[in-house]
Amino acid sequence: MNMDQLKFKVIDEMCGYTFNYENQPCGMEPEVENGVFTFGAWSGDKNKDYTDIDELMIDKFYSGKSMIELLNNNEIELDFI
Repeated sequence: MNMDQLKFKVIDEMCGYTFNYENQPCGMEPEVENGVFTFGAWSGDKNKDYTDIDELMIDKFYSGKSMIELLNNNEIELDFI
């Protein structure tokens, strides 16, 4: 899966995702309120909210790696929720 496909699933289909990375449960769940998206991410016991999906994709939130890095390096397999 590439980044454009992931963004389509999250924004257009309102899918969240889960995965395991370095023995930590990780994921993201989108929410929309009054037409405004927020993206709640978790990695182990850490949580962070984003208002911009691109910021979520480049932030090294997942044990020092970004979603772009994890996907480009095929380090994870996403389960959509």
